[in-house]
Amino acid sequence: MIVLGLDGATFSLVEPWVEAGHLPTFERLLDESVHGGLESTVPEITVPAWPAFATGRNPPELDMYGFTHFNRETRENDLSHDEFVPGKMWDVVDDQGGSAVVFNIPGSYPWQAIDGTIIAAAPEYKEAYAHPPERWDELIDLIGDYKLRNDERPGSRAYVDLSLDLVDKRFEAFEHLVRTEEPDLAVGLIRATDRVAHHYWGSDGVPPATPDNPVFEVYRHVDDRLGEFLDAHEDDDVVVISDHGFEKVRENFAVNVVLERAGLVSVRDSGDAARAALGSARDVASDALARAGLLTLARRIVPESALTGVPSGDTLGLDNALSTGRIDWAETRALADVGQKTAMIYALQDDPDEVARTCDDAETALRESAEREGVSVRFLRLERGGPHTPDLCAVIETPEVHASSRFDVDDALFKVDTSGHAREGIFLARGPSFREGTVDGAALTDVAPTVLHALGYRVPESMSGDVLDVFAADTDLAERDPEYYDFVGADAVTAGGVSDDEEEAEVKNRLRELGYLE
Repeated sequence: MIVLGLDGATFSLVEPWVEAGHLPTFERLLDESVHGGLESTVPEITVPAWPAFATGRNPPELDMYGFTHFNRETRENDLSHDEFVPGKMWDVVDDQGGSAVVFNIPGSYPWQAIDGTIIAAAPEYKEAYAHPPERWDELIDLIGDYKLRNDERPGSRAYVDLSLDLVDKRFEAFEHLVRTEEPDLAVGLIRATDRVAHHYWGSDGVPPATPDNPVFEVYRHVDDRLGEFLDAHEDDDVVVISDHGFEKVRENFAVNVVLERAGLVSVRDSGDAARAALGSARDVASDALARAGLLTLARRIVPESALTGVPSGDTLGLDNALSTGRIDWAETRALADVGQKTAMIYALQDDPDEVARTCDDAETALRESAEREGVSVRFLRLERGGPHTPDLCAVIETPEVHASSRFDVDDALFKVDTSGHAREGIFLARGPSFREGTVDGAALTDVAPTVLHALGYRVPESMSGDVLDVFAADTDLAERDPEYYDFVGADAVTAGGVSDDEEEAEVKNRLRELGYLE
């Protein structure tokens, strides 16, 4: 069984480009597979989406809501980057005597040792790591200068060229590991489809299918390499998925502005002025150095640890409001963190009745404001699973509208010109085990139990996802009910993720570049 992830891949691009004849492999895959939309997590962000994919568990069960997430107890933004999450599908395979290859999956580091190979997705500060360690040298010998991340300047041609090169190297490395190890389960990821969509989408609802458009260029290149990969595994079960979709974003809904006007959050007129001024000066200098190609050198001379807690950008989103001390906690009952199309509202009380009243007030204010602005929002109440679990989630269902944590805008709905995640990713399963046609109602958390069932393994009771109705008729897989067992997973055998202020600052800077942090 092979599971290939295409980060951020979206039918909103695939379908029109298939219809126009530009993506022959996707056209073939649609004809030969069972396929459909794949509902992402709430929020629809790389982390927690990929850990939810791997474990079959939703964010409240993981207490993970983004690369950063607000901590109700400390009232700070914590990094979730590279927190250990036990009970991934490849851990389950190992527990039941199988082998696995895990390649480039976010959340795969720190890891639990398995029978097989893990080439982990890159924490921003690591240079190389693999399980077992000698696999890294094998990888470098195979494809040369293998980069864990694209460190060229976003928006430049060099970034696009390196993205295309990394697509080649990811496919070559993954194919090598699958072919040489012949694992029971192989899980790999191509990330360029997400990165170029963040940086190069442009002004159109669907980017133009022209050779000089980087988004189309990367998708067409992925289509070529995917065709070669499918040819090499004609007799294998292959599942192709994405963690979320993508869309043009033209407006942002300023959730904290609405909460402030409702008297639920209070922001001081001024905070740490010296820290704010230092942040603005740092940004001006960083932009100039980046244009000159000297930003990497500057970071070596002035370490990020010297700038820990310094705000970035001139806008006042949640992270900058926290770092400059602008929140008046004595007068604040709730505030919002955001992730793409989802706003996460944290009540700051402990008494359940007070929490319920705060959530009622927040939901009423947000619902009324959204209706006035013509924005469709659905609300979810959550039970607290830890300090990062919000009490209320507001999921924006209107296309091309995202949530914003900003406090410094005049209107609840304001214009932007960017791109970002959509709620629905892609699911396509092709091979002898699968039927052809469509599947409805599939969710990202359904992938792990479906894959384990297809492999003949028991499914952990901790997985909240379902086994999908995607198997060929009259097969044992279609007729047999899934078998469940008690499995959580062992402790990590690697040291962990971000360990100091310098690493945290570097990660946050890259998250800002991608629009994940305000």
